[in-house]
Amino acid sequence: MPDVQNSNIPEKQIPDELGDVFNDTDSFLAVAKIIQEHLTNKQDIRNIALERLDLSQAKKIIDLGCGFGFFTQGLNGKVHPDAEITGIDRHPKYKQLFLQSCAEAGLRGYFYSKGISFIESFNDCSFDLVICSYALYFFPEYIKQISRLLKKDGVFIVITHSFPHMKEFTSYIKKILKDKGIDFNKRLPYETLIKKFSNENGMELLSPWFHNITGTDIKSTFLFKYNDCESFEKYFRFKRSFFIPGEKSDEDSLANTIFEKVKNDMKKSGELRISKNDVIFTCTGIKRSQ
Repeated sequence: MPDVQNSNIPEKQIPDELGDVFNDTDSFLAVAKIIQEHLTNKQDIRNIALERLDLSQAKKIIDLGCGFGFFTQGLNGKVHPDAEITGIDRHPKYKQLFLQSCAEAGLRGYFYSKGISFIESFNDCSFDLVICSYALYFFPEYIKQISRLLKKDGVFIVITHSFPHMKEFTSYIKKILKDKGIDFNKRLPYETLIKKFSNENGMELLSPWFHNITGTDIKSTFLFKYNDCESFEKYFRFKRSFFIPGEKSDEDSLANTIFEKVKNDMKKSGELRISKNDVIFTCTGIKRSQ
């Protein structure tokens, strides 16, 4: 079990309510499957992130915003046989799923649902490897803490979205909102979130804390045929808070309006294509003098 300075540090809630969406574990798992099935780029982004890295000596690992262990699963056979991994997430419902992912990856696992602030309790230089997939935009202010956790030769790997993200669908929704006379301050909720850490500013935010940073762009597209309307609807309704600004009471009504328009347009064209590009940052060479 990892060494901590004080295991009773209270959770600091993520101020962005978008994180609450992922509390529905069953829906999240179903949507994750839909995403994988409808991406045109079938390469596993975890394999791309981990390839050409020698992690065979990594024994102490932490997965930030671990969810059900998507990134942890990818470590199978790539780290030290005696490795142990600590998962940090704000949602306690992920504990069983995460520990199951650890077992499948051959790793001893621990899980804490105390939120990202819990990493402040870990000792300096405690970890060989820190991984984080599709979560750092919720807490980019913790990059300094992440570098503190890593040993001198430690590695930080982060997967995040590119910006602009899903630009065709974003423009589509903005047009519908404009037609309905809804003021959304130019950006949809998910745009504001992703802007906090993306391909645009990732290098700038990481460089004060790491000497060596490489970025790898991953290009892909969502492709939904008209017969896939049901799958797209599940995806869209699960993440509607990311796309629809304003009061929660308006979400369902607007979601219905948007989906019906999408469905009608898909019927005419036969498909829906949305660009979905990501980036992988690999960071080494910890800066200790900041």
